[in-house]
Amino acid sequence: MTRKLWAITSWVVILLFVAAFGLYLYTRPTAPYIPSDPSKEDTITFYALGDQGSGGIHQWAVSHAMEKLAEKSRKIDFVVLLGDNFYTDKKLTLNSSEWISKFEEVYSGNYLNAVPFYAVLGNHDPVTTANDSNVEIEYTKKHLGSNRWRMPQTYYSSDFGNANGRPLLRIVFLDTNLDREGLLTEANYLRQQFSDAANDPVWKIVAGHHPVRNYGKHYGQDQEKAAILLSAMQDAQVDIYLSGHDHNQQVIARDGEPFQIVNGAGGAKIYKLKKQSPDLRFSREDHGFVGLSMNAANLNIDVYDTNPTAVASYKIDRKCTPGQASCLQKISK
Repeated sequence: MTRKLWAITSWVVILLFVAAFGLYLYTRPTAPYIPSDPSKEDTITFYALGDQGSGGIHQWAVSHAMEKLAEKSRKIDFVVLLGDNFYTDKKLTLNSSEWISKFEEVYSGNYLNAVPFYAVLGNHDPVTTANDSNVEIEYTKKHLGSNRWRMPQTYYSSDFGNANGRPLLRIVFLDTNLDREGLLTEANYLRQQFSDAANDPVWKIVAGHHPVRNYGKHYGQDQEKAAILLSAMQDAQVDIYLSGHDHNQQVIARDGEPFQIVNGAGGAKIYKLKKQSPDLRFSREDHGFVGLSMNAANLNIDVYDTNPTAVASYKIDRKCTPGQASCLQKISK
């Protein structure tokens, strides 16, 4: 073999190797995202959205935006679903196809596949009666599907993160579909979850389906329900109340009350805002989700569209006393 032919052959081999290695890098499976133990983290990041269970293009768009944001930030610990998890005209069972078409397949990707989804019941979800256990609770207890679904009871609480030996975050998940007697029982449960001074969390959040204050389509409704729940949250000095039900995005700050984030924009048909108020810091009539990230010093709130772009961002300093509207500081990114 001549020296020239040898040189050509060598370059061909090198080019083929480079091409093969490039193809491997392009086509190889992405390494699975393995989240850290959220009970030990000093920073917690999660997404929240409600009224998502349509199975339609808008639910998929929001899901893709969540996955895209998680890929960019390389950090997500869990997702909170704020009710109306399954819009369906038939009875939901453990074997219903809706589990696949409106949850398992929709919320997929390297990041969303790896984290738990903590859910509450909405008014379109199956109710629990004395003779019928709730199928969304049973799906949790039987560890079905991908084992990401979390609803151990109709109302429950969970701690996340660690701040020098105390919980960084405690979320109380409520069933806001209950009658007056049930709501009063649940309100006492809420107070109890935040009554232990020795185990007091840095941040206190409550999640439920129905807003306690709302300037959208359902403005002025459920006033007794709102009064019962709001009183309990005020007693417990809750920082934030997350809810859905109104199919839009709202951020509300009123003195003497927890900050309220309405995000019923997860996939169902959007509702128009009905009323304006100085308390309404931000509103948007479109689909999207909310991202919350916190450490012992501060908590950040980002309202996202389906790009995902942060269309509004706020910060709360832990030095602020809960219930002060001025503590919700708007930030630009």
